[in-house]
Parts: sequence; C-alpha cells; structure tokens
Amino acid sequence: MRFAVMFAAAAATFAAVHAAGAQEYRLRFATSVANTQEASYKEMEAFAARVKERSKGRIELQLFPAEQLGAQKKVNEMISSGANVMNMTDYGQMGQFVPDAGVLAGPYIFGDMKQADKLFGSPVFKEVTDRLEQKGIKVIMANGLFGARHMLADKPIRKPDDLKGMTMRVPPSPIMVETFKAFGARPTEIPWSEVYNALSTNVANGAEAPFGAIWGSKLQEVRKVVSKTNHQLMFTTWVTSKNFYDGLPADLQAILIEEGKAAAANLTKATLEQDEQFAAQLQKAGVTVVSDVDVPAFQKASAGVYQTLPNLTPGFVDRARAAMAN
Repeated sequence: MRFAVMFAAAAATFAAVHAAGAQEYRLRFATSVANTQEASYKEMEAFAARVKERSKGRIELQLFPAEQLGAQKKVNEMISSGANVMNMTDYGQMGQFVPDAGVLAGPYIFGDMKQADKLFGSPVFKEVTDRLEQKGIKVIMANGLFGARHMLADKPIRKPDDLKGMTMRVPPSPIMVETFKAFGARPTEIPWSEVYNALSTNVANGAEAPFGAIWGSKLQEVRKVVSKTNHQLMFTTWVTSKNFYDGLPADLQAILIEEGKAAAANLTKATLEQDEQFAAQLQKAGVTVVSDVDVPAFQKASAGVYQTLPNLTPGFVDRARAAMAN
C-alpha cells in the first residue's frame, strides 16, 4: 500500500513537471497587409508554421491581416505596453519610440542592398534594437525587404515641383512626414487600411508605397499613374513585447530569433523576384509606370530631412552612413 502511494505521488509529480515544461504560448500576429497572397503575408504564414513545428506546438501564432487589431501605431503601442502581440511594422513607425530608428526608413538612406546589409549587421543597428528593448519592444525579424516605395497619383511626378499643392498620404512616421514636406507636398498620416477610401474621396491626392502593396490594396482602381521615385527602400521588422519574449523558455526564444532570420532572407528574396511582376500587373490594369524620374532632384530636396527630426542622437546619421561605407 505504501509503495502504491509513493508510486502515485511520483507519477503526479512527473505529470506536473511535464505539464509545466510543455506550457503553450499564444501570440497574435498583426499586419496592415490586406492581400493574403502578398509575399510578406505568405512569409508570416510560413514563419508561424515553422515556429509551431519546431516548438512542437508550444508556440502558436494567430494571424490578423488588414489591421484587424488596429492601425500599426496602436498595435506597436500595445506591444510596448506588454501585450502578447507581434506586429509586422517598419522603422519609420519605430521612430515613435526611438527616434534614431526612423533613420532606417529615411529617404535614400540605403544606396543598395549591400549597404543595407552592412548597416543591419553593425553595432550601430544593435544600439537601436537595445534601445527599443528599453521601450518594451523586442525585434524578432530585423530586415525583411518590403520593397522600394514609389508615388501613386493621377499625374506623373517626375520632380519635387510636381508635388506642390498635393496632399499625399504617408504612414504615421515622423521621418516620412518630414520627407514629404521637404518634397513640397502636404503630407497627411492615414492608416493603410483607409488609403483606398482616402484616395476615392480625394481626402488625399496621392499615396506612396511599393508596387506589391499598391496592387494588393487595389489602389490601381482609384489612381492610374505610378512614378518610380524610389524614395525609400523599405524594410519590415517584426516586433513583439519584450515582456512576452523574456517570459519564454530559452529554447523557444532561440526558435523565434532563428526563424525570424530565415523569414528576413525568404521575404527579401521573394520581394526582389516579385517586384517587377507587380509592376507589370499594374500596367496590365491600365496603370502608367513613369520611369524618367529626376531622382537626384528628390535626393537633393530631402537631404536636410535628417537634421529636422527631433531627438536624434547627435552624430547618429553620420555613424550609420560610416557603417555602410566600411
């Protein structure tokens, strides 16, 4: 009898330990992307599947497209406050928490992908992510290419003067607001989910986005000219609450970070492959793609933008450029 009691107690202890070790974690994964066929959303799905498989179901991500959890700014604020949410966002949005982060979403900051890779692998970038963690934000995926951003309007935009008098939709990003002021436009911050209606009702005369995002949100239905300004080489970053991340066992933390790196490589590859395909689809839908844009004029107009941003760390822009030059 005594042996049976001891055996039962041992079994109960083992079951409790096993249950604790197999604790499951649920994470809501948000994005403003509405078209679930876009490369970025497909990679979110693949990431969630890989994480679930590698963790043997201990981490499960539930995807919420089309700003179902709210606009990016709101979701990022939820994350900073400790919510169990992950968000596909960008460094312009992160500039709300760490102003230096906004530089990574600035106009013409990256000359090419090699420069971008150097910056994301540098101590300068590590300082940015460390400071984001101090704000409660953990970077899971740092540098998935979302695409070069261009201008969508009802007329060609070949030089900054063509933007005078135009109200242009920009994301809630301090550096993008300042960039379009420097270009001579009137920037207005509108959540991505509301851009179609804003263009339909002429709340905004134009918008700016990569080819894939324009196609995915069917903006070609309301504006018929895309000018290839290439004013921003946009990288998405996937962030979650540092509180949530710190509460995970070490092996699950490793899975998220490792799969985040894989997601960045996969998304960058898919974006580079699909960018011109989306441009061709837009043209087939009746959109004129303007290539003879005076990019140097836009570069010159926006050169002083970094000096207008408040609270940048002195010398940060120069250090970022130096990191890309090495």
